[in-house]
Amino acid sequence: MVEKLTIQPAQAPDPVTSFDDMNLCPDLLKGVYSHGLEKPAMCQQNVIVPLIQGRDLICQAQSGMGKTAAFCIGILQRIHLNSACKALVVAPTRELAMQVSQKLCKASIEDARH
Repeated sequence: MVEKLTIQPAQAPDPVTSFDDMNLCPDLLKGVYSHGLEKPAMCQQNVIVPLIQGRDLICQAQSGMGKTAAFCIGILQRIHLNSACKALVVAPTRELAMQVSQKLCKASIEDARH
């Protein structure tokens, strides 16, 4: 049986308004800044730390609001380089799947951990 978990706003963590305060590994943090990201967008402030903590979440925002970067940062922080499956990203369209794949590949190539 699947349980439904609803997080009420009172339980939601406080937004983290700086990439420096997200406890990202140094190489990933350097990669974030090298991509020109200076300050997390609103969705990134609310999504990245819970993703790193392993929490499930849904993020809805208009196009261009930083959703893809938010979960790419979360994935790159959490992956274990010695495991066979690094991450599984499910996208509703081929176009979005290709966009996510390209962003993750670019980020992982530029990330000094790879």
